Amino acid sequence: MILKQGRRWALVLSSLLLATQAACSPPAQTGRESPTTWVDEKIEQMSLDEKIGQMFIMGFRGEATEQAHTVNAQAEKLVKDYHIGGMILFDRNVDNPRQVAKLNQDLQALAMNNGAKIPLFVTIDQEGGRVSRFQEGATLFPGNMALGATRKPDLAYRTGKEMGTELRAMGINLDMAPVLDVNNNPRNPVIGVRSFGEDPQLVSQMGTEMIRGFHDAGVLTVVKHFPGHGDTAVDSHVGLPKVPHDRKRLERLELVPFKQAIDKGADMVMSAHVVFPAIEPTPGLPATLSKRVLTDLLRKELKFDGVITTDDMEMGAIKDHFGTSRAAVKAIQAGADIVLVCHQLDVQEKTIAAFKQAVSEGKITEARIDQSVRRILSLKAKKIGKRSIITHTQPESAQGEPFANSAQAQAVARETAEGAVTLLQDKQKRLPLAPSKTARLLIVTSNKPQAFKAAAEKAGYQADVVWVEEWAKAPVNELIAKAERADAVVIGMSRAQTKQLALIRQLEMKQKRVIVMGMDVPYDAVKLPSASTVLALYGATRPSIEAGMRVVAGQLPATGRLPVTVSGAYPYGFSAGVDGGGNES
Repeated sequence: MILKQGRRWALVLSSLLLATQAACSPPAQTGRESPTTWVDEKIEQMSLDEKIGQMFIMGFRGEATEQAHTVNAQAEKLVKDYHIGGMILFDRNVDNPRQVAKLNQDLQALAMNNGAKIPLFVTIDQEGGRVSRFQEGATLFPGNMALGATRKPDLAYRTGKEMGTELRAMGINLDMAPVLDVNNNPRNPVIGVRSFGEDPQLVSQMGTEMIRGFHDAGVLTVVKHFPGHGDTAVDSHVGLPKVPHDRKRLERLELVPFKQAIDKGADMVMSAHVVFPAIEPTPGLPATLSKRVLTDLLRKELKFDGVITTDDMEMGAIKDHFGTSRAAVKAIQAGADIVLVCHQLDVQEKTIAAFKQAVSEGKITEARIDQSVRRILSLKAKKIGKRSIITHTQPESAQGEPFANSAQAQAVARETAEGAVTLLQDKQKRLPLAPSKTARLLIVTSNKPQAFKAAAEKAGYQADVVWVEEWAKAPVNELIAKAERADAVVIGMSRAQTKQLALIRQLEMKQKRVIVMGMDVPYDAVKLPSASTVLALYGATRPSIEAGMRVVAGQLPATGRLPVTVSGAYPYGFSAGVDGGGNES
């Protein structure tokens, strides 16, 4: 059923946007106004309230279920009364491509019929893999670590191009991607597979190619989380992390991808709610609120002249330690151009009120505001691919060129998933498990049971799939009894759980053939029995699961290489499936 719905919405996306091309066509260009002239004229015409509004990107939600698939009172108030410069969409705002295109059409119409008549940044966190707001209807691309495992920058470019084409067609003109954090901390709870890997050069190469792809599709990008969120053991959504390393180490690792992205024309940089004592000596002051980070380092040293945005100021790292509204003022004073406040209307209103109060008290000058507004409007006027935001305000089917069909995008997702699968160990030489000889599989997973069943049957197996919603409550004895009737057992593992490891050990003791598919970061491989066969997929998208099952069946080689170090036995670049095993040369 899920597969059929995905194909149906992909067709709807293409046909809908082609059909509504006339209704959503951009305003005519006069041919006489340059982007610079447009920016100058707008700044001259705008009220102070309108200028302040441009410095906010905000989200909206519904009551009760929080779902808000159409323009509601909160969204209308933010655009009409507060003149905000951008709207960010979350899962709660996304149902299907038809609905998203209509929502964005209505949001832009609100902005273009209000005040200074400046189109919105319409943005979303669509990174691929674990952070994908579209689960059906748009292509399910594997995430960054899967791309890193392929070692193919061209795939990063094509992913950006295809993903961007779909987003722009639905009216999304700014993607909060790619992540340029260097993930070198196995305990990192928030970045992980969102990173391309632990090598700064790999992250740089893949990230800049993805940006190039987005640009060719007409979508602006946000590189995040500056100066780097990869070596943290705390999630900034709930706490305040710290990266304790000295400046030389930061120059050698964390800053490298951001430097290269800036050198190649990054549009927007997002600050991290992370403390960096080597840059900002004030105890407990995160990068988002630090003038030394945003102005001295990012603006002056790295010479970034684009837009600086904060991460969401309602996250725990900011809200619980500084207060959202007060912190928003400090972020602007530190050098941010845009403040992100994503959820609650009362918090959004208090934050704008605090900003205006700071202006009235002389803590923020109108000249300082004009600097940020000029950067923001210049980015909206920037030509990306064949478009700019100010000339193509509405959802479109890519004027003058065909909308990329779903088959092409799915082919890129499939190629990435297949190139990423990494064989970490197969000491018992269990692979391949030919379906003609080992037809009956027991699949035990806490993630994507339907996708596993479909992938196993597509590969030629008879699959009994057990979905374990909570491993702490897993009926291990029942699972072992089921395993007795199967030819082999496949374990879908996101992050290793105590009972899950106990089940694997008991199955190995009973000499059952166990294949573990890692659907998250691969660090847990060291916790598994040495007899188990272990594959790293780096994600749980349908293409990744299908690729894993094809490797198990011997229909596909495992050509991926580790983009992170797991242990001394599994170093960066390791693969047991390439050239007889070993590391990258």
